[in-house]
Amino acid sequence: MKKVRKDRWVPSRLYSYAKRNPCDTWGQFHHRDRKGYRQVKEQLLKDQHGLCAYCEISIKLAEEEDQVDDFRVEHFFPKSETDMESHNYHLDWRNMLGVCHGGSQPHVAEANIRYSAKKWDRSCDVPKGGKAITHKILNPLHIPAEIRLFKYGSFTGEMFVDKETCPERLRKKARNTLRELNLNAPRLMRLRKAAVEVLEDQVEEGIRHGLEMEEILSMLAEGLLVPDEDGAYPNFFTVIRWYLGEEGERILAERNYDI
Repeated sequence: MKKVRKDRWVPSRLYSYAKRNPCDTWGQFHHRDRKGYRQVKEQLLKDQHGLCAYCEISIKLAEEEDQVDDFRVEHFFPKSETDMESHNYHLDWRNMLGVCHGGSQPHVAEANIRYSAKKWDRSCDVPKGGKAITHKILNPLHIPAEIRLFKYGSFTGEMFVDKETCPERLRKKARNTLRELNLNAPRLMRLRKAAVEVLEDQVEEGIRHGLEMEEILSMLAEGLLVPDEDGAYPNFFTVIRWYLGEEGERILAERNYDI
């Protein structure tokens, strides 16, 4: 999980709709203003640099007519907690995140690696559902960018709270986040392990060409920890950040952790 920096400007169609219909639900907005719904998704995609706000797999858009986007709008505070007299979580831009389907959608592109028929292999907002757990888990909008909270197992892809870098005040929520969002679902562990293996192959390639380790890590950091020409990061940004260590932190510090 990485910091999400949401654009402070509410998408114009959502803003106008909420002003006209302050007590409407997300479903009503979704069905009545399809262009507004697309605008919300486009802004989330941009703000999150193409990554799921929870697991950091890339948001995958449909490539064929019979496929669906591996991308939906998640409300961090459940819509069911809405009290129209005080706050409507349905139409609150600050309550919206872009997430993957958590392995639950068989009709996404790359379904062979993204979908799982096993319910215990689902992640992100799927196990979260509408449960009243928001006070127990990390909100990607409110975590620090300059501190890495998690570390990973190179041989397993397992995700752990990093006690050396995660502030003590956030450790309990970080552990809860792993459990409640099932971020160590076997499907995700396999994908993260594969991401580490790619990095290891790139390091070995650099060594074969006579480069020093520090130079290799620096080159990888400069190539992977900045957005590409489309503004997107590669899958599992925080895994890459962890693997690159001090060189990764140096590049991020030069960018003032604008991630």
